[in-house]
Amino acid sequence: MSALPDSGMGSALRRLRTPASLNVLFREAARAVCEQLGFDRAAVFSVQGRSLTLESVHARDAGSAELERLAALAAEPPPLGPGFHESEALRRQRAMLIEDAHSDRALGLLPGAASFVVAPIVCHEHPVALIYSDLGASGDPLTEYDRQTIWAFAEGFGYALERCVLADRLRQQSARVVALVRSTEASMMELSRSEIEIGAPSLRLAVPPPPRAASGLEDELTRRELEVISMLAEGETNARIARRLIVSEDTVKTHVKHILRKLGVHNRSQAVSRYFRAKDAPFEEGKSPLGSMRGRA
Repeated sequence: MSALPDSGMGSALRRLRTPASLNVLFREAARAVCEQLGFDRAAVFSVQGRSLTLESVHARDAGSAELERLAALAAEPPPLGPGFHESEALRRQRAMLIEDAHSDRALGLLPGAASFVVAPIVCHEHPVALIYSDLGASGDPLTEYDRQTIWAFAEGFGYALERCVLADRLRQQSARVVALVRSTEASMMELSRSEIEIGAPSLRLAVPPPPRAASGLEDELTRRELEVISMLAEGETNARIARRLIVSEDTVKTHVKHILRKLGVHNRSQAVSRYFRAKDAPFEEGKSPLGSMRGRA
């Protein structure tokens, strides 16, 4: 790709550095194409197989009513298929300049455009989205320079998308590590309550009550609550548990509330600690840990 003159590209790409979520990143991309790169309209579509989903749309100098109209027109795009320019852009992973937007080979996702540029957004070597741009329904025809401009921006957008996905994965992993550390701390606090007292005329061992066996939790919690607490122990958030169980997040919150009440604990960390103690309990319910010691005496 040839070097591009300064056309606001640096400012456009800087807008993609700070977004904390994919929704914000998609929205900022469409706005940057219009406000920093000088195009009149831009839209971003995510790609799932042959299906396109509108993620964001922006029009320079357009009011909210015009944006809503544009979004409504682009909200239900036809499926991708062989022979379309958009399919070719995804296959070749390169931006394409479509000089005749009314061609049978163009989906025409920006209504009324005379010509447009479509570029794939590539994340981890896979095209995951398409970005469209044009100069509006009555704008001048686009040129090769416009294609190169959008292609350079699309490449930067792909890197920003990879960083956003990686940051999300790190946040999820961090949450799991924090949950594990908290459950470990709670377990260590329980273990630290054991005391050895030395006094005449004999050694007395103050033994804490034996930990509850796994069957104890099964007696107290329902099958669904056991599934929820096991996922809490993995460090899963309410939202991820809801997706895994195919239920609403409010339902998961209700299960967690019931778990805390039934186990007599105050927070999730204490509940996870109880789960691990029950799961790893080395002795049967009601059997004293001194039994094996006496057998060896």
